[in-house]
Amino acid sequence: MLFLVDGMLGNVAKKLLLLGYDTEYFSGMSDSDLIKKAKQEDRTIISKDRQLIANARKSDVVAIQITKDNEIEQFFEILDTVDLELNEISGDTARCTRCNSQTTRIAKSKISNRVPPKVFEFNEDFWECDKCKQVYWEGSHVKKLQDFLDKIRARV
Repeated sequence: MLFLVDGMLGNVAKKLLLLGYDTEYFSGMSDSDLIKKAKQEDRTIISKDRQLIANARKSDVVAIQITKDNEIEQFFEILDTVDLELNEISGDTARCTRCNSQTTRIAKSKISNRVPPKVFEFNEDFWECDKCKQVYWEGSHVKKLQDFLDKIRARV
């Protein structure tokens, strides 16, 4: 499943990336260009922009209109349209939150000068983006995201 996410929904885009979904986050692109891109790449548009959603649907592009402000409720609006697997968040499946590329596990010894000393000291597992070379680790934010997913799963 491929997504194009509205500039107003950056946190949703980030969560989809961390769940392993190919997700492009956009801002500043015209509605017609977004619809064209979505159609060419078979992407689902996720947006709060009612006009964009209406125009996308007229062009036979799957589009999800987000009306809620609460992120959990926003995910339920997505789940009403598409069937997402809400697996555990893991560096082995997450995508790069900078460029949407896949990540690959990298030996700790190869990144000692690329992460803060405390991060290096307290973590054993690291991943590197295949494209932009950003380094990732499962820090405290992963626990918060797991809690977020648990709240959603409890209501599904």
